[in-house]
Amino acid sequence: MENKREEKAAMQEAVALLRKQLLTGNNCVDWLQQLKKALLHSSGKEITGTVQAMESALGDYVRLEEEQSAFLKAHGSSRMSAFLASQPDSVERDVAFRLVDKVNVLGKELRESIALNQELMSRSKDYIDYHMNLMSGVKAGTIYSAPGGPGRDGGRDRKMFDSSV
Repeated sequence: MENKREEKAAMQEAVALLRKQLLTGNNCVDWLQQLKKALLHSSGKEITGTVQAMESALGDYVRLEEEQSAFLKAHGSSRMSAFLASQPDSVERDVAFRLVDKVNVLGKELRESIALNQELMSRSKDYIDYHMNLMSGVKAGTIYSAPGGPGRDGGRDRKMFDSSV
């Protein structure tokens, strides 16, 4: 009887963890979408505020993953789906399996959104660097120089940003 109570408590804790993870993950996806919009519309103030809010949401998501890892370690399982499979049939188990599927899909969406935003940030930086170099008149350095001629940097003593332009 005590064992059944422990199993039920473990299932309830697993469902609660998965629900929190799903809610927090959806919050992260929303912030990532707002960041994407801000990056596309080049609003520096919006980007800063969105990144700060997103960092907090992603931190919460990471803490929930750590909490889930501790839960799984305490129950001797490597994955949530393996833990659920070891539990007896119940309504909570069915709900938990559906939540695991949703969390997995959400995790994939988060990874894709993060990769997209990283690419947008990289392109924004490259765009800014390019235009700063154009405005400052910085020219690309020569690869080869004649003996005794100006050095690799075309005689410039000082570089501004990068000299790839």
